[in-house]
Amino acid sequence: MRIALFVLCSCFLFSCSSAPPRPLFSDYMEVREVRPDDLLASRFRNAEGEEYRLGDPVIMGKSASRLQVKRVSDDRYDLYVTLLGVDDARWRRFARSRGRQAALVVDGVIRSVFDVQNPGTPVEGEVLIVPVPNAASSETEAEKLDRFLEDNRPARRKTKDES
Repeated sequence: MRIALFVLCSCFLFSCSSAPPRPLFSDYMEVREVRPDDLLASRFRNAEGEEYRLGDPVIMGKSASRLQVKRVSDDRYDLYVTLLGVDDARWRRFARSRGRQAALVVDGVIRSVFDVQNPGTPVEGEVLIVPVPNAASSETEAEKLDRFLEDNRPARRKTKDES
């Protein structure tokens, strides 16, 4: 009996020690609401090791239409996320209330924490582009982020016309 208990405990410790670097149910790129007072929210860390509590994803990389890193100033690069359809409506509902903060999570690490801006009412025929400020701080970091986002993007489904 003692041997079985020892084997079970050692298996449990071994499995916990090799946990993935990011939560199991997370996408390669997400935008999540910052919830500092929510004890049940998921815990994420930024590059400096500071811990944040974040809610469920509002935007996921696999559902974004386009992801593009652009240079804004000498030391600042922003990520522009193009949303269509359901994701557009979800972001507009999320951004409607004032005073919210969101975090850009890439591969389980927080890259940027920013204030959410209200995009206003939808205009027919226009797409919603959500700017995420300070996604990268140097050109090499921006290129690595852009390459990572492109490499992890799911393959596009072929339509009947393309087959």
